Amino acid sequence: METNSEHRLLFPTDLGPMAQVLAQSFEEDPLVSFILPNRKTRVKTVARFFRAMGRLNIRNHMAFGISDPLEGVAVWNFPDKPETSASPKDLLAFFPVLLSSYPFGARKARAVFHHIETNHKKYASEPHFYLDNLGVLASARGRGLSSKLIRPFLAMADEQKVVAYTDTVTESNVSLYEHFGFECVERSPVKGTGITVYALRRPAR
Repeated sequence: METNSEHRLLFPTDLGPMAQVLAQSFEEDPLVSFILPNRKTRVKTVARFFRAMGRLNIRNHMAFGISDPLEGVAVWNFPDKPETSASPKDLLAFFPVLLSSYPFGARKARAVFHHIETNHKKYASEPHFYLDNLGVLASARGRGLSSKLIRPFLAMADEQKVVAYTDTVTESNVSLYEHFGFECVERSPVKGTGITVYALRRPAR
């Protein structure tokens, strides 16, 4: 996937910075806070998770970043992306995550993950662009970095005449995505968690 001068495709050498940007960006995310209630170890644990996931994202050309040093990251899943499988090295990268408190917290959040997956299948069953993750460092916000990590991909979706989809559990993010033409098509409170899942869909223009 080609990139423009506003953002760039990430490479294995970007893995560490990518994990840190996403971990710091998601530190106060309601789902992350629910899974990892201990603030003292949260960023470190989430960075391990994003480092493991980032291996797959980078290898499959789904990870994009902006600024040097890296200040913003977006993970986009494309409609023509083939099915991927994890290698033994990829699975080994998750080992530090398995030794943390993350697996226990993730089990508690199964209902949230179920809502996210159900909504995704319900509102984007056809080929689509999926914004899986978006993170910008707090120190870099207000400079339009999110726009540079979103608009070019929405333009691709329009060219291909396919929808774009994303989801969030942070209410303040809804207006951000609406600014880019997404419509909140479902608001799903998850019983017993205090978390609400927002499904957002953007038709091709």
